[in-house]
Amino acid sequence: MNRCDYLSIMNELSASEGVFTTAQAMRLGIPRNVLAKAREAGKLVRIAHGAYRMAGTPASQLDELTAAWKLTDPAKMTHERVPVDAWDGIAVAGNTAASILGIGDFYLSPYRILAPRRINSRNVETRFGVRDISRNEVSFASGIPVTSIERTLVDLVLDGEDPSLVEDALSDAREKGLDEERLIRLAADAGASAQAKRKMARIFGEGAI
Repeated sequence: MNRCDYLSIMNELSASEGVFTTAQAMRLGIPRNVLAKAREAGKLVRIAHGAYRMAGTPASQLDELTAAWKLTDPAKMTHERVPVDAWDGIAVAGNTAASILGIGDFYLSPYRILAPRRINSRNVETRFGVRDISRNEVSFASGIPVTSIERTLVDLVLDGEDPSLVEDALSDAREKGLDEERLIRLAADAGASAQAKRKMARIFGEGAI
């Protein structure tokens, strides 16, 4: 395969994935050294170790977050992780989800990603946590799974965020169509500590415990 063929495949991969991983590229027959040379030639921009975007693709504030999520299962394409029957439980949550959803006054980073199992990473900008998230508790925003408003509010409490900040997020969420009954149900089923349950009761109402 010649250089033009490799570049064509990278363009196709970029068109479908945006940010793509080394493992995704290798699945399509692109060797690591070709990626390295493409980067040296200015054709690729490295977003993180093992993740790139094409130099001609506009940068997004979500590029690094997208890379962090994709690198949790680097060989799979996004469309392979979206279906309900393929859901792996790894989602953007907490402060990061709140920032994306536009509720409260939370920063996008450090990135918060939850998974049903422990994930070891050298990425100092990402805080991984172990927590079960069902597929019906997320939606895909910009190609990455982000927890729903209701689930995000619950996770903010479980993550120990300042109650006043959670209250502000709750106020914003109500303006965006918060499902109060779903919130109470998720809070009650969260398996939280006694302290977290008391916080939820104060913020969300007594039905949360």
